Amino acid sequence: MVEPGSRVLLDAGTTTVHVAGHLAARAPLTVAVVSLQAAVRLADRPGIDLLVVGGRSRPGERSLVGPLTLRTLEALAFDLFVMSIGGVHAEHGWSEFSLDDAAVKQAGLAQSGRTLTVADATKLGVRAFSQVAPLDAVHSFVTDRAAADPATHPGGPRTLDALREAGVDTVLV
Repeated sequence: MVEPGSRVLLDAGTTTVHVAGHLAARAPLTVAVVSLQAAVRLADRPGIDLLVVGGRSRPGERSLVGPLTLRTLEALAFDLFVMSIGGVHAEHGWSEFSLDDAAVKQAGLAQSGRTLTVADATKLGVRAFSQVAPLDAVHSFVTDRAAADPATHPGGPRTLDALREAGVDTVLV
């Protein structure tokens, strides 16, 4: 889903840190990160031109947020935004627990030609504090197969159906 030669914005979050570890296989890439953890994973990787977006480091998450982050993102253009998310809900769309992280995601969506959201099944059916965007703002969504199991993830199947109805390419791995 990541084309060699792309300009990629990689969001903060545990799932995107795992994605970062696989990006070198798609090199050459220009990758901008809003995560100190992802920056460490990508530093000195052959074929990766790494840009660490500035900003304030949010404790615990180590995501870069605030006015400096937003101004930097507004000055750049990306082919792909790999976005993590706090929650995705059939009626309420994509949402995040932190207002600062939600603002960064909104800027990433605005500056990218395509958005791929990655999240584990526990995020389906969740409505977090701050709305990021409606369902159709994202082009593709990748989650684990457990999302389709109503016994373990009651909100999963309904949310997956709503994503597909909104035209989001949904991939279960």
